[in-house]
Order: sequence, then C-alpha cells, then structure tokens
Amino acid sequence: MGAIGLSATTYTVREGTAGLHTRFGRAVAVHDDAGLYLRMPWPIDQVIRVDTRSQILESRATELLTRDKKNLVLVTATRWRVSDALVFHRALGSIEGAERKLDGLVTNAVIGVLGRHPLSALVSTDPSTLAAEAIEAELLEAVSAPAAEGYGVTVEDVSFVRLSLPENNVGHVFDQMRAERQQFAARYRAEGEREAARIRSETDVEAAKIRASAAEEAARVRGEAEAEAARIYAEAHSAEPDLYRFLRSLESIEQMVGDDTTLILRTDAAPFDVLEERP
Repeated sequence: MGAIGLSATTYTVREGTAGLHTRFGRAVAVHDDAGLYLRMPWPIDQVIRVDTRSQILESRATELLTRDKKNLVLVTATRWRVSDALVFHRALGSIEGAERKLDGLVTNAVIGVLGRHPLSALVSTDPSTLAAEAIEAELLEAVSAPAAEGYGVTVEDVSFVRLSLPENNVGHVFDQMRAERQQFAARYRAEGEREAARIRSETDVEAAKIRASAAEEAARVRGEAEAEAARIYAEAHSAEPDLYRFLRSLESIEQMVGDDTTLILRTDAAPFDVLEERP
C-alpha cells in the first residue's frame, strides 16, 4: 500500500525531459531538472512529460528565387530543442506538431533570406563570392525569436543539407562557372606573362653585363699579348736583323698565298726574294 501511495503522490523527471505538472488541467509547475517531485493523486493532478533533447528536422525541398532571379531547390537541417515546456505544450502539443510548425517557419525564412542573395553566394568557383555560412547565420537569426516566443523552442542551428538546380538553370550555372574559370585563367596568364617579361629583362641585363665584362677582359688580354709580341719582335730584330726580316717575309707570304693560289712574281723583290736560292 505504501508503494502505491508513493506512486500516486510523486512523479519522477528524467534527464532530457521536462515535467509539466497540471491540476485540473491548469499548469501548476514545470520541472526541468531530473528528480522526484510531489503531486496530488490522479485525476486531480497530471504530469505531462516533454522531451527536451536536441532534435533534427530536415525540411522539405523548397524551390525559391535568388536575388538575380535564378531558381534554386534547397533542403535544410534544423537542430532544435524544447526550452519552455509550458509554451511548447500549449502551442504545439507534440514533437510532430513542432516539426510541422518549424518546417513552415524555416521554409518562409529560407525564401526571404535567399531572395536577398545572388546565386553565386551558394554556387561559384570563386571562393570570395561564397557566403553559405553567413546565409545560414541569417536563417538562424530569422527563425530563433519566433520559435522561442511562439513555440517555446530554441533553434540551435540551421544548415544547408542539399542544394540543387532545376534543369532549366543548370546550363546557365555551368556557363557562369565556365566564365569565372576563364577570367581566372586570363588573370593567371597575364600574371605569368608579366613575370616572364620581368625575368627576361633581368636576364638580358645580366647577359649584357657578362658580355661587356668578357669583351673588356678579351681586349685587355689581346693588348697584353700584342705588347708582348711586339717586345719579342723587337728583341729578335735587335739580336738577328737578317733572321728577323727573313721570318717576317715568310709570314707575309703565308698570309698572302693560299693552298689554291698561283702567283707569278719576281723573286728579286721583297718579300719573295727570300725564295730565290742564293750562293
């Protein structure tokens, strides 16, 4: 009997639930903390348990227009939980009822928010134009206050699950993406050509410096060699004047006459006089 009496006058609230305590149908208390609580026996008091754990709602596919009048089909996922069991029970009554109301609330927010953004904010090859996270934040802001005030629900997150395009929009999006890729390619080519021109210019300057330095060094070496040769010639002429004239005459003949040259010249005049046999 004691156990029956205890059961009739107490109730428990478990983790992840809230206990809505009513008396003759009117709310007396709401208990969000797990524990054991007192009540009057049924039918005077009743306890309605509400699941307060996080729930995930995937919206129906919604077709909408972006700011640039492009059709888009979008599916979202909404994470939510009951934060006020009394308001929730009065407004919605069940998880199923909450999902129906939230689906409509989120769908209206999606249509309104996406209507303020171009398609490129969601579909683009240019990372700088993408704004999916910012749009999700706008959606969360748009549904949070109405959900809390009207349904006793806290919306924790709204995110995109699936994004698709109607068939008549696919070609346009591909053309847009192709044009963006071409712009990137043109920009990269221009940058590459500028860099190549800079490298060629620097290389030409460096090559000109090397050629000038080499020419200067060659002129110096030639000058030194010619000076040394002149010195040697001078020494040879001083030491053996006849031998020097003889060798110089041979050098002159070698420079003037090639392999296929036929000359008929006098041998009694320089430099060919050295070819004449003398006693």
